[in-house]
Amino acid sequence: MIFHSSIANNQILNKFNNIMGITLMNNASNTCTIEQHISVASVLWPEIIEDEDCIFVSQFYNGNISGLRQQFNNDRRKVEMFVNSWSIGDFFLMSSDISVQNEEIIDEFAKILQFFWNLRVKELFPDREIIVELGIEIMGELGLTITMYQA
Repeated sequence: MIFHSSIANNQILNKFNNIMGITLMNNASNTCTIEQHISVASVLWPEIIEDEDCIFVSQFYNGNISGLRQQFNNDRRKVEMFVNSWSIGDFFLMSSDISVQNEEIIDEFAKILQFFWNLRVKELFPDREIIVELGIEIMGELGLTITMYQA
């Protein structure tokens, strides 16, 4: 028998504030509604927009490519980084769950998000080198941040 583990570290379950399952998958089945499961899919596999050879997570882009190009002196990398930078904490603005204050849990979520965004852009743009980066306060965001840009 060969065991292929999930991208999520099952041990992180022990850090959860309100455990309702014996595995992460079981916990999700016991705590998430179908609407939440569907919504999470769009976070992990986001809608991507391509505009003038720039790629953006559609949720973060408002169509102002000419202004952005002017602001960043036509530096595509900076334009993409600016638009696609998002504080990991901002994914949980309306959450009342104390777990969002646990750095280990936030870090685990960030790594999972990075993993899936990498898969997403490789699936869409197999011939491009696209970086999905985690860092602290990228492009002025607060705390741990994710961004995506073409190399």
